[in-house]
Amino acid sequence: MNFLELKEQFENKLKDNFKFELLELHYAPYAFGSGLTAYRITGRNVKVIYDGRENQVQFLVSSNHDKYANASWTTIFTGTPTDFIENGVTKLKS
Repeated sequence: MNFLELKEQFENKLKDNFKFELLELHYAPYAFGSGLTAYRITGRNVKVIYDGRENQVQFLVSSNHDKYANASWTTIFTGTPTDFIENGVTKLKS
Protein backbone atom coordinates (compact mmCIF):
# COMPACT_ATOMS: atom_id res chain seq x y z
CA MET A 1 0.00 0.00 0.00
CA ASN A 2 1.36 3.42 -0.90
CA PHE A 3 0.67 6.77 0.75
CA LEU A 4 -2.10 7.85 -1.62
CA GLU A 5 -3.95 4.54 -1.11
CA LEU A 6 -3.51 4.90 2.65
CA LYS A 7 -4.94 8.43 2.56
CA GLU A 8 -7.94 7.35 0.49
CA GLN A 9 -8.75 4.35 2.69
CA PHE A 10 -8.36 6.39 5.89
CA GLU A 11 -10.64 9.15 4.60
CA ASN A 12 -13.25 6.57 3.56
CA LYS A 13 -13.23 5.17 7.11
CA LEU A 14 -13.45 8.69 8.56
CA LYS A 15 -16.51 9.55 6.46
CA ASP A 16 -18.50 6.88 8.29
CA ASN A 17 -17.88 8.41 11.72
CA PHE A 18 -16.67 12.01 11.51
CA LYS A 19 -16.81 15.23 9.57
CA PHE A 20 -13.28 16.29 8.74
CA GLU A 21 -11.34 19.04 7.02
CA LEU A 22 -8.03 18.43 5.23
CA LEU A 23 -5.48 20.97 6.51
CA GLU A 24 -2.25 19.80 4.90
CA LEU A 25 -1.13 17.27 2.32
CA HIS A 26 2.50 16.58 1.50
CA TYR A 27 3.46 13.64 -0.70
CA ALA A 28 7.06 12.87 -1.66
CA PRO A 29 7.10 10.12 -4.29
CA TYR A 30 10.87 10.60 -4.69
CA ALA A 31 11.38 9.78 -0.96
CA PHE A 32 10.14 6.18 -0.94
CA GLY A 33 6.57 7.45 -1.36
CA SER A 34 6.45 9.02 2.08
CA GLY A 35 3.78 11.54 2.96
CA LEU A 36 1.89 13.49 5.58
CA THR A 37 -1.72 14.55 5.92
CA ALA A 38 -3.25 16.72 8.61
CA TYR A 39 -6.95 17.04 9.38
CA ARG A 40 -9.25 18.89 11.74
CA ILE A 41 -11.65 16.37 13.29
CA THR A 42 -14.09 17.20 16.10
CA GLY A 43 -12.05 20.19 17.26
CA ARG A 44 -8.72 18.37 17.25
CA ASN A 45 -5.84 18.43 14.80
CA VAL A 46 -4.82 14.99 13.57
CA LYS A 47 -1.71 14.04 11.59
CA VAL A 48 -1.03 10.87 9.65
CA ILE A 49 2.66 10.44 8.77
CA TYR A 50 3.66 7.63 6.42
CA ASP A 51 7.30 6.54 6.20
CA GLY A 52 7.55 4.74 2.86
CA ARG A 53 11.04 3.44 3.51
CA GLU A 54 10.13 1.69 6.76
CA ASN A 55 6.48 1.07 5.77
CA GLN A 56 5.32 2.60 9.06
CA VAL A 57 2.49 4.95 9.94
CA GLN A 58 2.36 7.38 12.86
CA PHE A 59 -0.97 8.78 13.99
CA LEU A 60 -0.78 11.93 16.09
CA VAL A 61 -3.43 14.12 17.74
CA SER A 62 -3.43 17.51 19.42
CA SER A 63 -5.48 18.81 22.30
CA ASN A 64 -8.96 20.17 21.58
CA HIS A 65 -9.04 23.55 19.86
CA ASP A 66 -5.26 23.95 19.47
CA LYS A 67 -4.20 26.08 16.53
CA TYR A 68 -2.55 23.83 13.92
CA ALA A 69 0.69 25.81 13.74
CA ASN A 70 1.17 25.76 17.54
CA ALA A 71 -0.21 22.30 18.32
CA SER A 72 1.63 19.92 20.60
CA TRP A 73 1.28 16.36 19.33
CA THR A 74 0.66 13.05 21.06
CA THR A 75 1.29 9.78 19.21
CA ILE A 76 -1.68 7.42 19.56
CA PHE A 77 -0.63 4.80 17.00
CA THR A 78 2.55 3.56 15.34
CA GLY A 79 2.52 0.53 13.08
CA THR A 80 1.96 -0.86 9.60
CA PRO A 81 -0.45 0.74 7.13
CA THR A 82 -2.78 -2.29 7.26
CA ASP A 83 -3.01 -2.15 11.07
CA PHE A 84 -3.57 1.60 10.87
CA ILE A 85 -6.50 1.27 8.46
CA GLU A 86 -8.05 -1.39 10.71
CA ASN A 87 -7.44 0.39 14.04
CA GLY A 88 -6.69 4.07 13.37
CA VAL A 89 -10.25 5.41 13.49
CA THR A 90 -10.90 3.29 16.59
CA LYS A 91 -7.96 4.99 18.33
CA LEU A 92 -9.43 8.36 17.40
CA LYS A 93 -12.77 7.50 19.05
CA SER A 94 -11.20 6.61 22.39
